[in-house]
Amino acid sequence: MSEAFFDEYDYYNFDHDKYIFSGHSGKQRTKKEVSEHTNHFDPSGHSRKIVTKLINTQNNKKAGKN
Repeated sequence: MSEAFFDEYDYYNFDHDKYIFSGHSGKQRTKKEVSEHTNHFDPSGHSRKIVTKLINTQNNKKAGKN
């Protein structure tokens, strides 16, 4: 299909589809939205695992388990 038959709406659809179907972005997000809503690097490491382990250890000591 040549560009001679395209009108302004076709070009709008091409530009719109470029952002909607941008590959691996999910939920029809733009690339900018995906980069804003991703898992961010945590410099302290596995903080959630460490906190969970400490809480479980504290609860076990309170319950009298060794």
